[in-house]
Amino acid sequence: MHKRKIGLLSGLLVLLAAQSALAADCAPEQVQKGEVLFGSDCSVCHSAKQGGPAMMGPNLHGLYGRKSGSLAGFSYSQAMKSKAVEWKLDSLEQFIAQPQSFVAGTYMPYAGMADADGRHAVGCFLGAQK
Repeated sequence: MHKRKIGLLSGLLVLLAAQSALAADCAPEQVQKGEVLFGSDCSVCHSAKQGGPAMMGPNLHGLYGRKSGSLAGFSYSQAMKSKAVEWKLDSLEQFIAQPQSFVAGTYMPYAGMADADGRHAVGCFLGAQK
């Protein structure tokens, strides 16, 4: 039982460290800006609401820490499944910049977001959806 408590505590500490890193990189204003950009650029194909539907793209609620192509019940491209990247701020920013370059063969028909600050804001918004 002692080992189990230590393992649980270690997992909690890792989660708290990840949340602090996100908080340090994402001011509330960036999360708000990301929500607006998500609404205009992403919500046509994706939901980010807990329990929200899969649409043309998968539901992105709880995306941080998830491996690409791993949400149960969604039909991903083989490229997305094989990439097996862990979604976090930097990987999301790279993907949002040029999805086809980051995951060659993805089904996502989005050309990419040129604005680095916008990509960062969308990544911050998605990181806040836990």
